[in-house]
Amino acid sequence: MFRTRDNGLASTTWHEFMKGLGNTRDVAAERAKERAGTVRDALSDTGVEARRRSSLALDMLAGKPAPIRWGWVAAAAGVGVLAGFAVAELLRGHPVDEAVASLRRQLSHAHDKVEESVG
Repeated sequence: MFRTRDNGLASTTWHEFMKGLGNTRDVAAERAKERAGTVRDALSDTGVEARRRSSLALDMLAGKPAPIRWGWVAAAAGVGVLAGFAVAELLRGHPVDEAVASLRRQLSHAHDKVEESVG
């Protein structure tokens, strides 16, 4: 009596174990496919970079000038414009401007006095 019930329980447990094992296998296979795709993409990018660098090296050995990297030139120009704008904004309304304006007023007043006394 116990054997039949134990066999049924063992059989049910075995089937659930196999079902879980199958699910685990499916998940592992899917993850392996994802990682293989990631590795394939990385190797492809590496191959493209290696071909680009070898082409540049052969050009340099042949005496051809290196190509101008306009992206870097544009980026440097943009950074320069932004830095100039930031400095101009920081110096706007600065006490030096006020001192220059005060000096101009004093010189203008002195110029007017000189013209009155001469003229």
